[in-house]
Amino acid sequence: VIDVYAEVLEADGGTRTASITAASVALADAGIPLRDLVAAIAVGKVENTLVVDLNGIEDQYGEGDMPVAMMPKLGYITLLQADGSFTPEEFERGLAMARQAIYRLYEGQKKALRRKYLEIAKEVSEGG
Repeated sequence: VIDVYAEVLEADGGTRTASITAASVALADAGIPLRDLVAAIAVGKVENTLVVDLNGIEDQYGEGDMPVAMMPKLGYITLLQADGSFTPEEFERGLAMARQAIYRLYEGQKKALRRKYLEIAKEVSEGG
């Protein structure tokens, strides 16, 4: 069992989804075998409009909040929660918006991990 704790020093919404995304990168960076990285984002409904990555005010005063976490390469949803009011159509559209944003986050996660290890490889090859 591996416990991961995230200490959020300052927040403006999205702390759970940001912590999930960061924890996944941290585990991969530590060499923990993973089936896939996990990326997460929330979609909410504010004034009857779906919004990706709610800020604190939108989260507090919106009509609904739907955090979603996925293993993008595998296509698995690992977290799906809906609070508030969503029509079935809004739920489906919100899930599609979350999935699209998660794939962008996933690319950023992979890029960050690649960049770190390319920098390490460069240092090693230069004898540093």
